[in-house]
Amino acid sequence: MERKVSRICLASEPDIIHFLQVAWEKTLGSGFVITLTDGQSAWTGTVSESEISQEADDMALEKEKYVDELRKALVSGGRPTDAYKFNFSRESCHFSFEKNLKDVSFRLGSFSLEKVASPAEVIRKLICDCLDTITENQAKNEHLQKENERLLRDWKDVQGRYVLM
Repeated sequence: MERKVSRICLASEPDIIHFLQVAWEKTLGSGFVITLTDGQSAWTGTVSESEISQEADDMALEKEKYVDELRKALVSGGRPTDAYKFNFSRESCHFSFEKNLKDVSFRLGSFSLEKVASPAEVIRKLICDCLDTITENQAKNEHLQKENERLLRDWKDVQGRYVLM
């Protein structure tokens, strides 16, 4: 299962950082589990493929384009902070998000979440997932560094051969 965690700020609490985890099996478009936490409480919900298709239809977008917008809003960590607006009601456990374009914004998605009975366990798992991702990225980085060193040696060898000719 692939997971991505990002920091978000809710429109109603702009000074409080929340963490949003999105986890999916095959592709984001085949459905996903969303978890929101403020570090003390946690809420989670499942978004099905049919709900994603319905949201795409409601917005008159092709499903692939809608899934791409979902990815940008919920998964891509490098998004501008003002590109999306996130809303959450603790009373109704309703999570929604909008895309901002200059002076216009439009609703991208809206999901019902449920309050988690034991948030400490969810938060602990989220931290473990983040640490696992860091470990994986460090291993990939080390592999790429070794590959770069090998390519540099090969390049210098080739360059040295042409200088001698």
